[in-house]
Amino acid sequence: MPGKNVLLVDNDPDFLETRAEYLEGAGYRVLKAYSPEEARRKLDEGNVHLAILDLRLVDDDDEKDISGLTLAKDPDYRVVPKVILTAFPSYEAVRDALGRGLDGLPPAVHFLDK
Repeated sequence: MPGKNVLLVDNDPDFLETRAEYLEGAGYRVLKAYSPEEARRKLDEGNVHLAILDLRLVDDDDEKDISGLTLAKDPDYRVVPKVILTAFPSYEAVRDALGRGLDGLPPAVHFLDK
């Protein structure tokens, strides 16, 4: 996908910056967002070919924070392929991210452990 726009969303600025550099070095144009709200603005602007979303976008210490998965499930952004990236994988999160939604498609195309 070189030359394509990748939305990278993570609430950890250091992680976001280092991963963005890696993707840019591979030829991707990286759009960075540090919160669900900022990610929604970037998605609403359009021209996002892939979104890589941290599972916990609000509070890494809150095991109930699945704001990245909630964003991935938003029907307004169904056409954008999404990857969930997290340091806190769980069976439930993987199932929710990769299981079929009401339209028969999963919210994410892949689930990765950081």
